[in-house]
Amino acid sequence: MAAARGFSWRRLAGRGLLLAALAAPALPYPGPDLRAQPIRLTPPGATQPGTEQRPAEPPAQGPAQGPAQGNTLPFGHPGSTQPGGIETTPLPAPPAATELAPPNGKAPDFVIQPLSAPDPSTAGLLDDTNGGLGATMWQGTSRAQAVQAVGVLPAPVAASALRDLQRRLLLTTAQAPVGSGGTPSLLGLRVEQLFRLGQIAAAEQLGTPQPPDLKDPVFHQLPFEVALLKNELARACGLAATGLREDASAYWQKAAVLCRYSTKDTAGGDLALSLWRDGGGGEDPAFNALAAALRGDARAKVETLGGASPLHFAMLRAAGRPLPKDTLDVAPPALLVALAGYDKADAELRLSATERAVRYGALPPELLAEAYAAAEIPEAQRAALTAAIAGGKDKSVRAAAFLYQSTRATSEPRARAELVRRAYDLAMARDLLLPTAAAYKPLLNNLVPNEASIAAAPAVIRMALAANEPGTARLWRNILMALPPERDNAGEIAAEAWPLLLIAGEDGEWRDSRYEAWLAAQKDLPVAQRNTRAAQLLTLAEGAGIAVPTERWDSLMNAGVGPERKAPPVAVWRNLLRASEAKAKAETVALALALLGPNGSLDADGQSLATALGALRNVGLTAEARQIALEAALLRGF
Repeated sequence: MAAARGFSWRRLAGRGLLLAALAAPALPYPGPDLRAQPIRLTPPGATQPGTEQRPAEPPAQGPAQGPAQGNTLPFGHPGSTQPGGIETTPLPAPPAATELAPPNGKAPDFVIQPLSAPDPSTAGLLDDTNGGLGATMWQGTSRAQAVQAVGVLPAPVAASALRDLQRRLLLTTAQAPVGSGGTPSLLGLRVEQLFRLGQIAAAEQLGTPQPPDLKDPVFHQLPFEVALLKNELARACGLAATGLREDASAYWQKAAVLCRYSTKDTAGGDLALSLWRDGGGGEDPAFNALAAALRGDARAKVETLGGASPLHFAMLRAAGRPLPKDTLDVAPPALLVALAGYDKADAELRLSATERAVRYGALPPELLAEAYAAAEIPEAQRAALTAAIAGGKDKSVRAAAFLYQSTRATSEPRARAELVRRAYDLAMARDLLLPTAAAYKPLLNNLVPNEASIAAAPAVIRMALAANEPGTARLWRNILMALPPERDNAGEIAAEAWPLLLIAGEDGEWRDSRYEAWLAAQKDLPVAQRNTRAAQLLTLAEGAGIAVPTERWDSLMNAGVGPERKAPPVAVWRNLLRASEAKAKAETVALALALLGPNGSLDADGQSLATALGALRNVGLTAEARQIALEAALLRGF
């Protein structure tokens, strides 16, 4: 489709990846079989697993009493407490577990006792064999604390190390923490957080089918929103009709507005809109404008997509209106996936949506590489683009695509290294280092260092580390160190790269001599800024588990240091210290993620970095702490 300024985007060969991000097989729910009550055979006098040993009491007079209610009844049995917090009318207590006494009066070998049903919130997709954090990761955390910890997780998350750890936390199969279930359930919160992250397929797998005992709205809303993103409006409206029958909340009333108006049922749409407004709606200006446009009001102006939910996007698409200018700025990751494949959007917007979806982990980096390669840029524009990029005047997505195409088409080592340097500068200026490096990863592996490409070495080393290719970074640094230090500033370039290789685990232990060389390379910075960077380096090195000499901190005690970032939330910080000390692994991970990136971009202050990285190491996640520290250093321009 032709685009402005001669820029267009061909149909991607990898379009199937877009659809794959919106599709997921169902995950069978391992729930209890309510047709039969399970039993456990235990020796007489033994403690049933999950119960406390109590002192013996004198036998009660009269008929034997049944076992404690709730400990022996499966979910769904009258008198049990459901995970969703719903209590049913209790029946008379069942008779006590009976000892089968033989005629000779000998003690029986076994006692028959019923088992408790499994907790639906235990479900997951990962275990110890594929990245899970352990079946006992919630040990030491109460149910209420777990719900609070999952509730403060950031989304979306741009830092890949944070996002990967958060995804593993949400998908791990683990025994649910102690405490009564309720709504929201821990499983429902996990599904909701996965969708907010843009992990659409994972959210569908974990939340489908809905466990019978959980009442979270997300289990009904998720299939509806996924259908909207896939542009399956008829299926979505069938789900909306069911949802409205079961729950006449504002959410489903808004869905009814879309479904009625899109089928030209004006009266039904008007009624649904009226019910929504009468029920306290009206605080969604974008929805009101979209409803008017969908009803057929040509004067309705859709100037913003507001909350940019799948419902807003479906209404806009059904009304045939163009995307507002703020769409990319307000779109969550799941919607960015849909926008990347929206054939009525202009080519530049779709390419930008792909970039952002990859940045937030909603699409794989291979798709970004394909999108860059597929961008059509007229030959007449290429010379002007080259000059504009070299002068730092063009920071558009079109410039990023042009640089990728040029790098891939160039085989001469020095020229390719120079193009990688420009791609690095552009990625840092656009806050897209991590997705850019991931897209360039195959090109970096084929980049051979030589003396003629020394000037590009800093960018190549950083791009390689950001792409998780430490071997390539180490190779380039070794080439620099083999040269005379004064040759094209090879010594200074190697010194500036040292902190990154140290944190990445590619330079052994701390060396004072290399720290001094790095400090000397910062000589042109103002004193306060130089000391601030030194403090950041020491913090990140310790966060990665590297022993920093105390004297290095002492040297900064009386030095002028620049202003720090915003202080951490006190409640999150304090609870993280408690959870880490108790070795409560899952809670520690959740609170560390909340502290490290409240907006998902790893811009935490020094105190937050030190506390969170130390807490992760304390619960055995040393490799993860190191990777987070490395990304923090890269994003801070080390």
